Amino acid sequence: MQLKLHFFPAAFPDETLHSVISRYARLCGVRNCQAAFAGLKSAAAFSQNVAFPSHLGDFVDALPSGTELSVAEVLMRHTLLPYYAPFLRVSQVEHARTLMTADGKGLMLKLGVNASRIGFASRVRLCPECIAQDQAQRGVAYWHRVHMLPGVLVCPHHGTSLRIVDPRWSSRSSRQLNLPSDENVQAHTVLLDTPLRCMPPLHEIALRSLQVLESEVTALSAEAVRFTLLHRATQLNLASDNHRLHLHMLAQHMADFFAALPREWEFSILGDVRAGTPASWVTKLLRTPITSHHPLKYILLAGALGVEMVSLLHGQCPVKQAVACDPKAHIRLHARLSPVMPGEGLDCSSAAVWEHALEGADAKKIAAVLGVSSAYVYRHIRNVPGGQDAWREARFHIELCARRAAFEADYRLYKAHACRGYAWLYRHDRQWLSESTANPSPHRTPRLNSAEMFAALDARLAGEVRQCADTLYALAGKPVRISRTR
Repeated sequence: MQLKLHFFPAAFPDETLHSVISRYARLCGVRNCQAAFAGLKSAAAFSQNVAFPSHLGDFVDALPSGTELSVAEVLMRHTLLPYYAPFLRVSQVEHARTLMTADGKGLMLKLGVNASRIGFASRVRLCPECIAQDQAQRGVAYWHRVHMLPGVLVCPHHGTSLRIVDPRWSSRSSRQLNLPSDENVQAHTVLLDTPLRCMPPLHEIALRSLQVLESEVTALSAEAVRFTLLHRATQLNLASDNHRLHLHMLAQHMADFFAALPREWEFSILGDVRAGTPASWVTKLLRTPITSHHPLKYILLAGALGVEMVSLLHGQCPVKQAVACDPKAHIRLHARLSPVMPGEGLDCSSAAVWEHALEGADAKKIAAVLGVSSAYVYRHIRNVPGGQDAWREARFHIELCARRAAFEADYRLYKAHACRGYAWLYRHDRQWLSESTANPSPHRTPRLNSAEMFAALDARLAGEVRQCADTLYALAGKPVRISRTR
């Protein structure tokens, strides 16, 4: 028999899922998940105080009817996935949502969290000021997501140092459902010894981290983010006009930035500068992105360069809406084929499939979200008159927007033929491509006339050769022959 809870408390703003479950267990008079969710084997997976809880589908199914919490609400409001989502690929975000709803197997590996040393330096933290404020306003203290974010050593709301929970005690008590005001938690916390000079920059990092967490942005264009950072680096003379990095100056700039931060926790890993060369993660973010990177790296680099998080998160170039031309001129982007809208003659299951189909989702994604098979999805779409054509149009529209966005991001830096999606757009959206490339990109430095450039270079190098020869002739004594063996 499936477990069904009789009641469940309302979640507070920025509260972790572990905290909500801990408050529920406290109301039931128990302290561990086995007692609070007796008979539900997956309770240990979704009740732990971790960034990516799993088996959320089982948790939501156990909630009483009328509860406002859904899987999507839990993912967006009560886990740390929104903090990572802006800097992941679309496929990674969708994969994370699917795995967190299910068993979560391999999720940390897929997101690259295991490969990052930042996660191992992060600890469970709490704010004494927030505890007192929550108890006064809501009657109970709870765990805040923002205090769990890597690099957050200062409360963004109060500007005070956080207390850190002993990681050894925390790992031993991972199955216990605790709240930050509990005596056993307070007995195993230590106040972070943060120098006063470090408080302002740490508070700025905490505010930036909170902005990322609450932005509700997913899968930013890596090229667009890179261009925003690189453009600012060029303004600070840390890169040339053609976007070549001045490594020595960049290393000094980053060293000055990290000098104001403590040399502990996450900053001991990211603040490494060697022999006038910036840390490898800095150059990777400013060069062509290959893999995903931890959000804290983007936050720190944006802070060092003076880039506002609003421009980084919401400054993406919108894709122009237009009508596709040859050989897909029959597909109209401004008016979708919708012979039957969801709810008009369709049952609930068919309406759910049809709604996702009109959003351009493929069969595998629809099947994963709804928990059905791909054959089930295809069958329900075929049963709708004109459904296959409308679905094909919606998927083409999604792909077209993605191709245009990728091309526009690349066209800032490269010639049209070298941009992603050029060949596809030439075949399917030639009119838009012609309009977009009619004028050279204003963001790309125009190339000099090669004939004039080499003529000037030849004259300069010839003069340097003559000057070098005159210097050698002016030396005293006879020439000395140097062989390769010396």
